[in-house]
Amino acid sequence: MARPGAWGLATVVARRDAIPGLMISVMLVASVVHGLAPVFPREVGLLAAWVAGCAVLGRLPRRALVQVALMIGVGLACIAVAATRGVDIAWGDVAAGSLPILTMIAGVAFLRLVYVADAVRRAGYAPPRGFGAYLRTMAGVHLFGAVINISALVVFTERLARYTTLTRREVAMLGRSYSMVAYYSPFIGGVALALGLVPGVNFSEMVLMGVALAGVGFLIVVALGRLEEGAALAEFQGYPFRLESLWLPLVLVCAVAVAHWMWPWLSVLLLISLLAPLVSTAVLATRTGPAGAIRIVTRFALTELPGMSGELTLFLAAGVLGGGLASLVSAYPSMVPAFTLTAATAVMALAAILVTAMAGMHPLVSVTTLIAVTLPTSPDPTLLASVCVTGWGIASVAGPYTGINLVLAARSGVSSWVFMRWNALYCAIMILAAGAVFTGYAALTG
Repeated sequence: MARPGAWGLATVVARRDAIPGLMISVMLVASVVHGLAPVFPREVGLLAAWVAGCAVLGRLPRRALVQVALMIGVGLACIAVAATRGVDIAWGDVAAGSLPILTMIAGVAFLRLVYVADAVRRAGYAPPRGFGAYLRTMAGVHLFGAVINISALVVFTERLARYTTLTRREVAMLGRSYSMVAYYSPFIGGVALALGLVPGVNFSEMVLMGVALAGVGFLIVVALGRLEEGAALAEFQGYPFRLESLWLPLVLVCAVAVAHWMWPWLSVLLLISLLAPLVSTAVLATRTGPAGAIRIVTRFALTELPGMSGELTLFLAAGVLGGGLASLVSAYPSMVPAFTLTAATAVMALAAILVTAMAGMHPLVSVTTLIAVTLPTSPDPTLLASVCVTGWGIASVAGPYTGINLVLAARSGVSSWVFMRWNALYCAIMILAAGAVFTGYAALTG
């Protein structure tokens, strides 16, 4: 006799719309195997990624399709121009430029299995109230978001929306607090992009800069919250965040740190891609038994992983764009601006990323372009990576089409273009704060 749920799972596997999830799963497994044993062909994971990317195109909103088409089109045009100049095009590297990043994002997605279940169990808790609840909610969405990515923002936003109308007080705090994880967390796409595309980054120094900036950012968020909302913060109804809920991030971070110490030749991205699904499956196995865990994980992979369609297509397109720009720079070295990456020029780069985000361009495009045109000047790789992740984080609360603002707009009923006005002062102050952190880094390392 079939086990309970077996027929339901078989039905899911047989459905045509399970193809993206299946291909993303193949990409994850094949890429991890290649990272551990390079003799295994990288092309298996690469092919699965592009098949999944093509399969989810129909899920994308029109604006995302336009951005993906433009990125790939510009990248291919740059490659064509470079080829006419005799540049040898490494097509494999162009197509696989974002593969380690996508593998990490897919691996981290499995952490939602544990955290969303925990959030459901906390749904009956009475919401805390007052300024202390405001601070705890800030800390909660940030700390959870540092590991489970934007799923944390979704969970917190939906919970707050149950018992209050989301106004600027809630929207601004949630968006700003969550966005700061992009300054340092390797579980976030921006940091993964910087680590994947900028060689020679000192990960510890980059994290220290990001944590320092996030600490300053929290003070800025609180100060602006008091300035903008005043006494209304005393009536804030928050999320029932508890410190004991942080055990899973601690386990995962410790596991990655120990594994990297034992096998330093394995990248941080690879270790996260491997350990995040394993840790999540192990936790589920202790709760539901091995068979139940396998069933839950399989269903999640086939039905929920396709939800990363936006990241999948954008990062694949970014790989083509980055490869095209790098090829064009090789063909025309003189096109690279003659400047040295310093704290001052870093602030200018942040401002440029912010302005393009406000115009509707995803920060991924600006960051990929910045890396492509800056690497030939032999910059400090750690500073360049920090500029990229900081720009990603700051721009993500200003751009109308970033994941953060689309989530908040959908649950608050406020246009994401309004958030740009709400966060303009915050973004300007954060750029100045980042300049101070970059200056301190230059003074300590120079």
